[in-house]
Amino acid sequence: MEKRNNIQKYNYSIEDFSEKDFFKDVLVSCYDKKLLDDNILARIYYERMELLKVKLKYYTKDESSSVMVEVAESILQCIDYTIGIYLKTFDNMEFIIEELKHTSLSDMLKMGHDLIKKKTLERKKLLQKINENKLKVDNYSYNDTIDYGIPLFFKEYDDFFAAHETPGSIDYQLYLYIDDIKYTGIEYIYNYLDTLSLENEFCHNFEISEINKLLKGYDKKCELLLINIFELVLINSLGRIICGKDLNSLNINSLDRKHIKNRLGKLSLEELQGELLRYAKICYKRLDIKNAALVTYIKKSTLKITLFIKEHLKLNRLETVFISFNEEDGNEIIQYTDGKKMANYEFKKLSEEIRECSLVEDKIALIKNNIKSLKDLVDMLNADCLFEDEYIMYFKSLSKMEIILLSKYISELSLEKDLYFQFNNYILSLSEEEQMAISEIKERIQL
Repeated sequence: MEKRNNIQKYNYSIEDFSEKDFFKDVLVSCYDKKLLDDNILARIYYERMELLKVKLKYYTKDESSSVMVEVAESILQCIDYTIGIYLKTFDNMEFIIEELKHTSLSDMLKMGHDLIKKKTLERKKLLQKINENKLKVDNYSYNDTIDYGIPLFFKEYDDFFAAHETPGSIDYQLYLYIDDIKYTGIEYIYNYLDTLSLENEFCHNFEISEINKLLKGYDKKCELLLINIFELVLINSLGRIICGKDLNSLNINSLDRKHIKNRLGKLSLEELQGELLRYAKICYKRLDIKNAALVTYIKKSTLKITLFIKEHLKLNRLETVFISFNEEDGNEIIQYTDGKKMANYEFKKLSEEIRECSLVEDKIALIKNNIKSLKDLVDMLNADCLFEDEYIMYFKSLSKMEIILLSKYISELSLEKDLYFQFNNYILSLSEEEQMAISEIKERIQL
């Protein structure tokens, strides 16, 4: 109980303190709030200047008694930053104040320096892991940052005289922005690599060919853009889930966008946020993501996405949010190999069994479960096994690709029977976009 009362006595949050000027903010607060008496504060300021003198001796190699003011100020910043790294290991102001009362700044500086070296080693190892699992994408900022920019930080980082500085060249933008003004030195790199690792982990749940198609769909010159890969992958994966589709692909077509607009268009911002978080949960569960940090990152990213989607719903510009793949291979031939044809006696037996069914659902099940070739299928549909509306019900049970294959096969036969009239009527009942898609893909199929 006594410890709790002591904590309440200080009742002062450290969350508002600057990350890079943490130690200086602590001292200012201790002075303003009278959390330390004047004698202790005087001792701390004296020790701080003594540490600067020692550092300057190292800097000049004890050969000069003077340095430029800018150099001295920078080294003092390094001292404050390093002590701040150590003080951030404490949970609240009470513990920090007790440490300031009983521990010398020299000891704090040493412990802070040890922490910086430990963090640096940890992030070198993480960078190596990121390099080994780097996404095979053609984007200059992504590859250059991992291959050259961050390694340059570790090559040039001076944890003794300039621990607060952030050398290197980091162009690749993370989705949840790491503020390089708020964080500096090893703390910036520490957070950056943590977040980059999470984004890569999420993207590795998808085929790299799908990610590259998505990037090209966003912009054909995607290799030159400062884009965030995770953002595009997450948004399209949410779009796929909204449409009730699997995550084997990342493509979103125009019909999907209409569906998304119908689902989300009339929701308030709060309702939209709730729905997107629900879809995000389906996404990470379907991908079997168990990393709690990544789950949290997906949730926070979804909250950021919400306003972006809301604005584009108002503008009716979802094509810039949910990206379609470019059909650069639109002329590529699709080679189709037909399935095994039935023996004549098997075909005759099956056709008789189908005719005896009273329910169209049973007829459809028999056809789907037994017929493996287009030739047998067309022969069966021409064998008085289905009648009038039964044709339509059967066509509706087929996948898009099955419809396209049947359309290609029927058009090449050019015969005039009931099947062909019924099939043409079904095709005409589809939307113009669906008819166009069927026609485009049909031309690329070679039977």
